Amino acid sequence: MAAVTPTNKGADVTSHPDWCAPDRCGHLVPPLMAEMTRSHRGAMHRIGSARAGGMVVAYLVGVDARTPLIAVHATCRAGIGWAELSPAQVVRLVDCLSGLVIEAGGDPGSRDD
Repeated sequence: MAAVTPTNKGADVTSHPDWCAPDRCGHLVPPLMAEMTRSHRGAMHRIGSARAGGMVVAYLVGVDARTPLIAVHATCRAGIGWAELSPAQVVRLVDCLSGLVIEAGGDPGSRDD
């Protein structure tokens, strides 16, 4: 019978940032693909309809002790694209989108569809 020797290595304990969603966290649920990094993931925000013109999904993603990135996925009939943007890049994107809403004659603060 083989002898079992105890190790001094304790179990890894992961602390989760406040924005981390336990039902989506990469440390708690398996990644979609084996090569994906185990990252914290925040709540998912969806805009649009996948069946109509397309949909945009955004959420926070990050590794311990680093500023999280904002993951943005866009889907349409032609395909899927995604990016992980820094907070500064997201601010620029929001400014550009707000400018387009104003050019189209809309109110960027409006919640109307």
